[in-house]
Amino acid sequence: MGSPANVKQVMDEHFDQHWELETLSVVSVDGQLKWRVEGQVENRHGEKNFKRLVNAAGTEVSPSLSAQQAVLVARNWLVDAAEPGAVEWVESSQPGAEYRGRYYPVWRISFDEPESLRLYLEPWSGEILARRTSRWRVFDFFWMLHIMDFDTRDDFNHPLLQAAALLGLIIALSGVIFWAMTTKLFRKQRRAP
Repeated sequence: MGSPANVKQVMDEHFDQHWELETLSVVSVDGQLKWRVEGQVENRHGEKNFKRLVNAAGTEVSPSLSAQQAVLVARNWLVDAAEPGAVEWVESSQPGAEYRGRYYPVWRISFDEPESLRLYLEPWSGEILARRTSRWRVFDFFWMLHIMDFDTRDDFNHPLLQAAALLGLIIALSGVIFWAMTTKLFRKQRRAP
């Protein structure tokens, strides 16, 4: 096994020294030990998360998966064999997309069965980052209604939800006040003339 110093040197060459390490670990990939490097890298759009695999000696960054390799990885995750309908390279998402707020770029492998499955794979490590099915899309719709974020479906701290929470609090407090005003326990006894 190579040293972490070797891994740092090969990552410096890979990113031209504009990166920051978050975690370094040893993982087994297809029966081979590899270094798994996670961190932040500076690019023209600001900092971005990354994952890379480096060989056990710490001398070479594993190349990203090709479309065919991504399909093989996706098939290995399925219980029942299925043929992918589409294989797409996704570099960014639109607001409200089913895969959002994570690593980019990714491979998206779509299967018609089971349940219109879409798998999102990290292109360097081959990890499944997200699984999206018909059931998940129904959940996401109700999540959007629950948090009242109809654009991105991620922000549960926005003015519409805050206004609804404030209104709910006012209604609850007015109920407590009305109860206190009408109960015998808190009402003053009237004196007869």
